Amino acid sequence: MTQYLTHGGLPDGMTRWQFFGLIETARSQLGLSKGAIAYLKVAFTNTMEEDFSAGRICSFWTSVTKIATRAKLDPRQIARIEASLCERGFLAKTAADHSRRGGTRRDGEIRHEFGINLGPLITKAVEIQVAAKTAIFEETEFDRLRIQIKKLFGDIRRLGSEEAMEAAEGILPNRRPSTIHNFERLRQVAEALEAVWEDFSAEISRGEKSHQCDISPALNTSKENINKTCTAEKRPTTQPVRTTPAQVALLASAPLREIIELYWNALDNRGQLSWQTIQMAVRERAGQLGIKTGVWQRHCDALGPERTALCLMIADRNSERADGYRVRDAAGAFIGMARSEARQGAVINSLFGELISHVGG
Repeated sequence: MTQYLTHGGLPDGMTRWQFFGLIETARSQLGLSKGAIAYLKVAFTNTMEEDFSAGRICSFWTSVTKIATRAKLDPRQIARIEASLCERGFLAKTAADHSRRGGTRRDGEIRHEFGINLGPLITKAVEIQVAAKTAIFEETEFDRLRIQIKKLFGDIRRLGSEEAMEAAEGILPNRRPSTIHNFERLRQVAEALEAVWEDFSAEISRGEKSHQCDISPALNTSKENINKTCTAEKRPTTQPVRTTPAQVALLASAPLREIIELYWNALDNRGQLSWQTIQMAVRERAGQLGIKTGVWQRHCDALGPERTALCLMIADRNSERADGYRVRDAAGAFIGMARSEARQGAVINSLFGELISHVGG
């Protein structure tokens, strides 16, 4: 029975306590309670480093009563935590309910066991790595977004528009971003306030110019001028992306390739690289470069997520170059490229082709 409970080991260089640290960091992303973390800490304490090596059995058979004492929880809580972790595929229970747990070691290696097996948890190591990176990124973004929201409230107040303040307070009545603990909700609030500021500041700017209408020269109403000014400017048609996720990964900068590798393991199981993996990795890289969430989303809405990802990849890769295409500020280059693509089209295809030539096809 135990041969099916062995595992492939942790990623190279990772110790069991480093692995536990990742689980602790990614607690919210993994949906684990504080009680589950306390339980897993006891579980890890009752294992050996060798148990986490490939081909080994990683298990412990401490009784529920002892686990409860060490985790400072009630035995009934331990039973519920074990059942939940097993149901969600984090652990495997090898002992029957209410039966005595036990196991044997020979030369430090577990030979047989009837308890709780950690093999399923170990197989999720790469997925947990990605979740931990996401947690760290979101924690950093939490601070940045809260500062941004406070600044936006100040900017909107300085517009001197009661209507603008009412709109802002309708989004966050207490004006306190510290009360929001959901990352997605905080991001939405920041984007909504940014939209309020942009709309009302543009409206006020137009109002300041309106007083000049009485002294403006007469309008040119010639047929030629009407045709020129009243015909809507046609927006360039967005061209399809002419590349593959694998080619994007090969052309990416070194930091971006590392992020793609993590998401590739977690999302694609090291199979065919997907656009979802590229988009998630590039979005994380954009955050590292200081590109605001609202800015990123606006370009995604204008260009589509794939072309926006290509803009960021090209700008980021060119920041590593030493020739005439080198950019000093990857974030600024990305924004400029995305704007040019939205206005003119075909910018990405041109720069992408140049980058392929630069790396030798």
